[in-house]
Amino acid sequence: MNATARVIALSLLLAGCASAPVAPTPEERQARASAAPARTGPGESLTDQGRRLFDEAVQARDEMEKARAIDWAGLERRWRAVLVVADLPEARYNLGVTLERQGRDAEAGVEYRKVLAERPLKQASANLAVGLERAGDLRGAQAAYDAVAREYPDEALSRERLAALYAHSGQHDEAWHQAREALLRDPASVSARTTMMRVALARGDLDLARLVALRLQKSAPDDAEVAWLSGVLLSRQGDDAGATVQWKKALALEPRLSAARMGLLGVAVKQERWGDIREQAARVLADDPSNAQVQLLLGIAERHAGKPEEALAAYTAAEQLGAGKLPEVHLARGVLLMRDKGDCGEALRAFDQYERAAGPVLPKGSPVPKLIRECQEQVEQGRAAAEVARQMKAEAEKKAAEAAPPAPPPAAPVQGDIAPAPTPQPAPRSRP
Repeated sequence: MNATARVIALSLLLAGCASAPVAPTPEERQARASAAPARTGPGESLTDQGRRLFDEAVQARDEMEKARAIDWAGLERRWRAVLVVADLPEARYNLGVTLERQGRDAEAGVEYRKVLAERPLKQASANLAVGLERAGDLRGAQAAYDAVAREYPDEALSRERLAALYAHSGQHDEAWHQAREALLRDPASVSARTTMMRVALARGDLDLARLVALRLQKSAPDDAEVAWLSGVLLSRQGDDAGATVQWKKALALEPRLSAARMGLLGVAVKQERWGDIREQAARVLADDPSNAQVQLLLGIAERHAGKPEEALAAYTAAEQLGAGKLPEVHLARGVLLMRDKGDCGEALRAFDQYERAAGPVLPKGSPVPKLIRECQEQVEQGRAAAEVARQMKAEAEKKAAEAAPPAPPPAAPVQGDIAPAPTPQPAPRSRP
């Protein structure tokens, strides 16, 4: 195991890469709970055709629920047909539900607002708030939940969601208060207790978190979020084996719960199980390909699997995703170039990039100064060895030249050789 790779991985872990992030709020579960169709009987003024269409739409929804195969687009057409005959708030609310379930939250919000303009309908208010929360408008969602809580003092759902929003924003006292208010109205509320557990964990009160967890595990043994939070608690208590069991349970209940997957990745990093890091990082990236830190961890794991080219490709991807905010990618690349490629010249350039990106003060225990010295020594040793080799070659060539016998004189021509051309003689003079 390379100590430098361990430092890189642990620095990412401490920075939050492999630690469990805040769990996704269970707005989908809340939306499903609040998205039941309105079955309020239409008023007496409704025509026979409108009454028939309304009843048929409700019946169709009931049959689809029994078959566990709901055609939301088909139900949308049915509710629009009702609204052509009569503009009923109940029908418009149900249309909003069908739009919401098709992922068309903005359109659903328009329908819910139309309903509320005509009649105060608790479910429409709650669904509107859920849609705002899912769209990322937390301030708008908080205002909508506040309005529901004021209008319906005995209603628990709005207080559950307010508690979760306050916990997400770090307002732990208000989150705890809203969760308690929700439990006073609905003692069986799982959402309120999970918020309490998140608050206790955020405050570092592990004893209180354990008490809340015991209640949750009894009341909601098959809840993925409860299993995830139980794993977080066990990890904080140093029980990585128990945490692993809980996070695997959470993934079995909800395969796309990325928080549990990140928890497993964190345990693998702490225990330096590079094969597991490679597996978990690949799975995280399948759902979140833009995670630069996990991409870097995958590269380190690829290097330990004996795949330097794949590691370099992962480092390049991590560098691009990190947009200059992930100095460790330069350190990891430098280590690979130095150890696996034997290219200390390029490695030194990578270490220099790391130092400039990390800032004026390197993290405590950083291996970079030692690596730079080692690489510089290797470069100097390489230069010295090359110079010695050059001198030895020149000396050998000189000695070989001195030891060589003198070149023999040119040999006289022999028979068969081409004779030299005769010297021309002057012509004889004629006598007078």
